[in-house]
Amino acid sequence: MRACPCCREVLTAGILGLGVRRLAGGCEVCGDTVCQVCLGTQVLDAEAFRQRPSVPGATAGRKARGRVCRGCWWEYLTERGVSPPFPAPPGQRERATRAAREACQHPGVTQAMGFCPDCGDEVTWKAEYDNPVCTACDAPSHPRFNACWACGESFDEANAPEPVALGYRLEFDCDSEDCLGKLAWLMPFCPWCGEAKHWEPASGGALECTECDRPLDRAWAHCVRCGEEAPLPDDCGRCGQDLEETPSAARCEACHHIVCGDCFDTRVVPAAHGVSHERLLCSKCGVGFARPAPPEAPPVEDDEVEEEEEEEEAPEPEPAAPVEPPREPTAWEVLGITPATPFAEARRAYLTLVAQYHPDKVAQLGPKLQALALEETRKLNEAWELVRRKTSSPS
Repeated sequence: MRACPCCREVLTAGILGLGVRRLAGGCEVCGDTVCQVCLGTQVLDAEAFRQRPSVPGATAGRKARGRVCRGCWWEYLTERGVSPPFPAPPGQRERATRAAREACQHPGVTQAMGFCPDCGDEVTWKAEYDNPVCTACDAPSHPRFNACWACGESFDEANAPEPVALGYRLEFDCDSEDCLGKLAWLMPFCPWCGEAKHWEPASGGALECTECDRPLDRAWAHCVRCGEEAPLPDDCGRCGQDLEETPSAARCEACHHIVCGDCFDTRVVPAAHGVSHERLLCSKCGVGFARPAPPEAPPVEDDEVEEEEEEEEAPEPEPAAPVEPPREPTAWEVLGITPATPFAEARRAYLTLVAQYHPDKVAQLGPKLQALALEETRKLNEAWELVRRKTSSPS
């Protein structure tokens, strides 16, 4: 049955003229034909009526009266900083979501993502590292895979599964019989046996998707069915503290659970190739891993020692004016605030800064830039801990 594109209510014929909902006319801003409940007469800027012919410059600064739907009226008020007296109609929200999806270039998509983390749109796999493609569906593959992970087509090969294969990190065990293969996050098919995968939550459905009501795992950032962003849990996944009352929170890079600031820390984890790197881990995943060591002073070379001895033998020059060493910034200066800043604003400044260096945002950068982001995150965490202790929390 047809529905009004603004309020999304089903159109009804009505009985004896009662309870009727029909299309009453077109909006002169968006052009949609809406029902009589959503259509009204409003005074807008003349150039806002895009469905009317206008002369350039002739309507500048002039007001005009015309028929406007509730969705366009809501947008007109919010663009001018006025709070509408009614919530955004469902049709307007769908239109805004659709426009955002059409404009999104998927900048946050990385390998092993089935949906764009910014707009929720389903994305296709990208071929990397000169890897081959499936002969059945042209999906990117890998020489060590026995089947295509996009269409399930078998390659008739008997390769031994490996946990890491040139950029494709396979961290999940295949649950089909007689298959010892590994899967990457959101693979629709096992690359070793070709069996379809239906990612079920391991937590027993503690959360639900707000779009399709599918049970979600606490560690999921997006729904595996529709791509909608998963709601944040109410409490810390480790200590149970209310996340709304915690000064900071973060997602563990190992188990992906959201934990409070008291339950995560930076740890040094050895990589598969033998080089250790720093990761943000929760109190459970960080067990057994040490904290980063403070930077050591560079060793003194023999040539430098000889130069120092020669300088000691030379006559001492006249004493120069003492040069003050560069002052280390205070914790408040690191966060860009002053000691008089209220607790809520200080916390907001910390969360804004630390989000810029989150590992998800620097995952595609080089190792040096990733190490720099980790160092900046460490400085921000230390500064916030000092500010939090010395700033009285609001009662």
